[in-house]
Amino acid sequence: MIRGYTAEDVRAAERPLLDAGEPLMQHAARALAGRAAERLRTPDEPQVVVLAGSGANGGDGLHAAALLRRQGILADAIATADGLHAGGSEALREAGGTLRALEDTDPEDLRAQLADADLVLDAIVGIGGRPEIPAHLTALLQEVRRSGVPVLAVDVPSFVDASTGQAAPGALAARETVTFGAVKAGLLLPGGADLAGRLHLVDLRLSEHLPPEPAVLRLGDADVQDLWPHPERDATKYSRGVVAIAAGSPRFPGAAVLTASGSARTGAGMVRVIAPQSVLDLVLRTRPEIVGHPAETVDPESIGRLDALVVGPGLPGDDPRTRAGAELLSISGGELGRGVLDAGGLDAIDPEHRFGPDVVLTPHRGEADRLAQRLGIGTELPGPELAAALAAATGATVLLKGAITLIAPGDGGPLRAQDDATPQLATAGTGDVLAGVLGTLLAAGLPGPDAATLAAILHGRAGRRASRDGVLPLVALDVAAHVPEALGTILAGALT
Repeated sequence: MIRGYTAEDVRAAERPLLDAGEPLMQHAARALAGRAAERLRTPDEPQVVVLAGSGANGGDGLHAAALLRRQGILADAIATADGLHAGGSEALREAGGTLRALEDTDPEDLRAQLADADLVLDAIVGIGGRPEIPAHLTALLQEVRRSGVPVLAVDVPSFVDASTGQAAPGALAARETVTFGAVKAGLLLPGGADLAGRLHLVDLRLSEHLPPEPAVLRLGDADVQDLWPHPERDATKYSRGVVAIAAGSPRFPGAAVLTASGSARTGAGMVRVIAPQSVLDLVLRTRPEIVGHPAETVDPESIGRLDALVVGPGLPGDDPRTRAGAELLSISGGELGRGVLDAGGLDAIDPEHRFGPDVVLTPHRGEADRLAQRLGIGTELPGPELAAALAAATGATVLLKGAITLIAPGDGGPLRAQDDATPQLATAGTGDVLAGVLGTLLAAGLPGPDAATLAAILHGRAGRRASRDGVLPLVALDVAAHVPEALGTILAGALT
């Protein structure tokens, strides 16, 4: 599990150590130099260019450059601002490195320096940075991008808000970010996560001074292994969880197939589909293990046992199944507190509805904006804030789909941000599969936020496998088919 903290939390955690005289910059610089050296094993005479700003972030980069020099790696710096860190500047000069002001660097000389470089350290601004690039640095960043030299970001990529992830257009994308003391929340959120590359955390012994609850969480394989519901030796189809799915319509019959396939392939004990007979005929041709219920609405008494209800894939918002399903999952309905509202099911939510955290809403951005308008929430909010606002307004857990999947718990816990997917998942019907995966995990008894997070991980990994790690196109049914393999790979890690 990765815990992300705001810039304010990190500064507050550093303060006791700095007051005690702990040389945090030196610790950070040594770790940064070591990581840079690791990336420079191949070239015979590696060269590094440090883009150094005026603050402590620039100091980290300059001290690291001095240490690299002492290891025989040619490291020089370009000053992107006045008033560089004095100690770092002196250390680099003493190690034989050069430090040139950007304004005194001829564009041709800059191109030549970058052409010879094997690595750029982005140490322009750190956790105090804002998502705005000063005009005088635009050409420099363009030249770095044009050169194709790999970038190693120092603490955070420059011009990214360390707390929110908001990033300036034109900010440098790093192959890796070496972050100090604690992972910054913005490195896990849209914008920052897109620029950070691989994360490498340097331990500065801040943990005892950080808040007990982070701003952002990201779960990994070990968390899936801990949380995954394994059937007991005497398990039955009922004890494993029964999922009921209200999905599919004459216009979109395939949505029921995809949702049911996502549920079945994730390990549901039983999957029931509530749909018109024509839709059920299609479902049963593909998945004969499904139990069909030809019905125009959702009536638990006529359906039989169910542990979670998925409502909405392939349905219009005014379909009787969406209205009945939303009401059953609401606190006022009181009959069923576990389930998923997706696609058309989201359109059935009005300001009077209130849900518990074991009900999960699964909008993409357009659906989230439409729901926000009905609930009186501003649609201009960034994704993390919008997901949290929708969760607060409805009481439900909100899974906001995107390149970074955001999960805002309905009980107000830390935001979760998962980066497991591939752009190849941006195709019709994959969201239906996700709804089915999620329904199975809720039926197995997982709390809403955990179920949503594990569903995002498994769905993303299945998409990667179906597309051969994002190289090939996929269709939604491919994703469902690869769910067991993706899960098996994750769980196998617990046995090694």
